[in-house]
Amino acid sequence: MGFVGFQGGSRLAAAALVLVIGAVYLNSFPAAFHFDDYALILESPLVTGSFDYGTFLEQYGGRPLTLWTFHLNYLVAGPEPWAFHLVSVLFHLGVVLLLFRLVLERFRNPGLALTTALLFGLHPLQTQAVNYVWARSVLLMGGFGLAALLLAARRPWAAVFCFQLALWSRAEAVVLLPFLWVLNRERWRWWAGLTLANGLALAWSLVKYSPAGMAWNHPDPAGYWLLQPVMFWKGLGLFLWPADLNLDHQVPEPNLLPTVMAAAAILAVAITVIGSRWRRSALGTGLLWVLAFSLPTWVLPNLDPFSETRLYLPSAGLALVAAWLLFHRRMNGSWPNRVQWVGIGILAAVLIPPTLARNRVWNDDLLLWRDAVAKSPGKARPHYNLGVALLRDGQVEKAGESFRAAVSLDPDDDYNWAALGYLSELAGDLAGARAHYGRAVGMNPDNRYAQEGLKRVGQRGPNMLPAPESGSDQPPK
Repeated sequence: MGFVGFQGGSRLAAAALVLVIGAVYLNSFPAAFHFDDYALILESPLVTGSFDYGTFLEQYGGRPLTLWTFHLNYLVAGPEPWAFHLVSVLFHLGVVLLLFRLVLERFRNPGLALTTALLFGLHPLQTQAVNYVWARSVLLMGGFGLAALLLAARRPWAAVFCFQLALWSRAEAVVLLPFLWVLNRERWRWWAGLTLANGLALAWSLVKYSPAGMAWNHPDPAGYWLLQPVMFWKGLGLFLWPADLNLDHQVPEPNLLPTVMAAAAILAVAITVIGSRWRRSALGTGLLWVLAFSLPTWVLPNLDPFSETRLYLPSAGLALVAAWLLFHRRMNGSWPNRVQWVGIGILAAVLIPPTLARNRVWNDDLLLWRDAVAKSPGKARPHYNLGVALLRDGQVEKAGESFRAAVSLDPDDDYNWAALGYLSELAGDLAGARAHYGRAVGMNPDNRYAQEGLKRVGQRGPNMLPAPESGSDQPPK
């Protein structure tokens, strides 16, 4: 990543991007672990024990390269959140530089490239991908994916290698293949072979490992698909006005009429861009980029119909569109004039304060979940995870209030009942603990936390009790 290939003014611009965006993320340290960081990183044997390198060949849907970087992180610095977060920030800076280089090479306009990269790197919408340790997969996919696009025409073998790394970082990188195909049509057989091989490997991985709540295992795929067109416009709204950023968004129930209207608007944009002379411009490229990198979210059902993390790469296209609006009358390859520099300065001044504020929220697990509960009061999961954070902070009574609110909102979630069992166990009410744990196990026999609770209660309880696990079902991806 770095400054290789930048010359003259471009090198100065790249250095300025690193300094400005790096400075904005300084207040995100020392950082904190959140949500599934505990179960999927700190409690994963692939991270804290010995890494099984067969994972790279077996689990295309399991983000093996991302897990490997977590493993290296743990070997070097142990369970220190700042060390994990530092790597994520460095990868974000690398993605910013690669985006700057890609736009510069494609459109030969330094002002357009600088504005795109600055807007992308500073936007508060990116704070979840950068601050949420488990979300590193999108940063790795973005970095290696952009590198593959840069190398596709000049060094195709290197592009193939980078693409494979992107795919091992996050399976959604498969959407890069059409772009690689367009950038190097002479080697179309390579890209066709890659498409076939990786598609088969990904399908085999999904069949073999059957991740819960994904693909055909999703409990309500029709409802998920009905929501996606509406969620697309919700993401665009957060890019334009990022005042309601939230780790765990509360989404509406699927409704056919809003879905049809939202889908029709998306289709109209796609047809207009593809059928117009704009399709090769920065405007058309940016819009097609947004649509293409939103496609994996639309196609593959996930337990969470909306997540800010998944907006990381689509927002690069939105940043390009916004930069085009500022520079479309000056596409002659020169640096910005004075008026445009003022516009760039205003953009930075508008974006930096909310990004700094969001970083502060991410620095504290209690503050993060209180923020989520305030913005998603009718969703059970934020209440549950606020209860977990309160327990870790020693606030047992307030944790009980959060867990009871979670049960009230979602009485069918076994983790909520297991949490009530834990509270009863803490209070010495073994009969109540047995009843709550038993109800959780009855709902989900694989609930390890409830099983262990029942065992403890049967033994009259140990002196030291573990805190409940973070997350109820699957975390936002």
